[in-house]
Amino acid sequence: MNEDKKPKKVTDGGADPITSVAQEYKAEFRRIVWPSRQVLFKHTVTVIAVSAIFGAYIALMDGVFGFGLRQFIQLVN
Repeated sequence: MNEDKKPKKVTDGGADPITSVAQEYKAEFRRIVWPSRQVLFKHTVTVIAVSAIFGAYIALMDGVFGFGLRQFIQLVN
Protein backbone atom coordinates (compact mmCIF):
# COMPACT_ATOMS: atom_id res chain seq x y z
CA MET A 1 0.00 0.00 0.00
CA ASN A 2 1.26 3.45 -0.87
CA GLU A 3 2.27 5.29 2.30
CA ASP A 4 1.53 8.72 0.76
CA LYS A 5 -2.19 7.96 0.45
CA LYS A 6 -2.79 7.32 4.16
CA PRO A 7 -4.51 10.13 6.06
CA LYS A 8 -2.18 11.91 8.42
CA LYS A 9 -3.13 12.23 12.05
CA VAL A 10 -3.05 15.72 13.49
CA THR A 11 -1.52 15.73 16.90
CA ASP A 12 -1.41 18.86 18.98
CA GLY A 13 -0.91 17.59 22.48
CA GLY A 14 -3.93 15.30 22.67
CA ALA A 15 -6.60 17.90 21.82
CA ASP A 16 -9.94 16.65 20.54
CA PRO A 17 -9.84 16.44 16.71
CA ILE A 18 -13.29 18.05 16.40
CA THR A 19 -12.20 20.97 18.56
CA SER A 20 -9.02 21.49 16.53
CA VAL A 21 -10.98 21.45 13.26
CA ALA A 22 -13.46 23.95 14.68
CA GLN A 23 -10.58 26.22 15.72
CA GLU A 24 -9.08 25.97 12.23
CA TYR A 25 -12.41 26.96 10.66
CA LYS A 26 -12.74 29.86 13.07
CA ALA A 27 -9.25 31.06 12.15
CA GLU A 28 -10.06 30.79 8.42
CA PHE A 29 -13.27 32.79 8.82
CA ARG A 30 -11.32 35.58 10.49
CA ARG A 31 -9.19 35.89 7.33
CA ILE A 32 -12.16 36.37 5.01
CA VAL A 33 -12.50 39.88 3.63
CA TRP A 34 -16.21 40.49 3.20
CA PRO A 35 -17.38 43.05 0.60
CA SER A 36 -18.87 46.32 1.76
CA ARG A 37 -22.59 46.94 1.42
CA GLN A 38 -22.01 49.24 -1.55
CA VAL A 39 -19.88 46.71 -3.42
CA LEU A 40 -22.35 43.91 -2.68
CA PHE A 41 -25.24 46.10 -3.90
CA LYS A 42 -23.40 46.98 -7.15
CA HIS A 43 -22.57 43.35 -7.85
CA THR A 44 -26.13 42.24 -7.11
CA VAL A 45 -27.58 44.87 -9.46
CA THR A 46 -25.09 43.85 -12.14
CA VAL A 47 -26.03 40.16 -11.86
CA ILE A 48 -29.76 40.97 -12.01
CA ALA A 49 -29.32 43.29 -15.01
CA VAL A 50 -27.19 40.82 -16.97
CA SER A 51 -29.64 38.01 -16.16
CA ALA A 52 -32.57 40.13 -17.37
CA ILE A 53 -30.73 41.02 -20.59
CA PHE A 54 -29.87 37.39 -21.32
CA GLY A 55 -33.42 36.32 -20.42
CA ALA A 56 -34.88 38.87 -22.84
CA TYR A 57 -32.45 37.75 -25.56
CA ILE A 58 -33.37 34.09 -25.05
CA ALA A 59 -37.10 34.95 -25.11
CA LEU A 60 -36.62 36.94 -28.31
CA MET A 61 -34.70 34.13 -29.99
CA ASP A 62 -37.35 31.62 -28.85
CA GLY A 63 -40.04 33.77 -30.44
CA VAL A 64 -38.10 34.19 -33.69
CA PHE A 65 -37.31 30.48 -34.01
CA GLY A 66 -40.86 29.53 -33.03
CA PHE A 67 -42.25 31.86 -35.68
CA GLY A 68 -39.83 30.44 -38.25
CA LEU A 69 -40.76 26.87 -37.35
CA ARG A 70 -44.48 27.64 -37.63
CA GLN A 71 -43.91 29.24 -41.04
CA PHE A 72 -41.86 26.24 -42.17
CA ILE A 73 -44.54 23.78 -41.03
CA GLN A 74 -47.22 25.84 -42.75
CA LEU A 75 -45.13 25.91 -45.95
CA VAL A 76 -44.59 22.14 -45.88
CA ASN A 77 -48.29 21.39 -45.38
